[in-house]
Amino acid sequence: MEQGFINTILPKLGFKQLLAMKDPPQWLSYDREGDALHVIFEEAQKDDASAMDKDDIIVTKRGDKIINMTILNVSRFVH
Repeated sequence: MEQGFINTILPKLGFKQLLAMKDPPQWLSYDREGDALHVIFEEAQKDDASAMDKDDIIVTKRGDKIINMTILNVSRFVH
């Protein structure tokens, strides 16, 4: 199962781009029941602002910096 995830899902999520990032995520987790992928760059603080975009992605920002994001219905990206 783990090898299948590495070979099929991570490339579709842009894993190469994640590895090339200056500050890659500290944590990735998948909630199977909620079909949500959580990508955490930094711990969110009380004053950080969150908003959901038209693609069902919740982005939390501190100013212009993305702190974390949650991709809802993430299985739609895996065919």
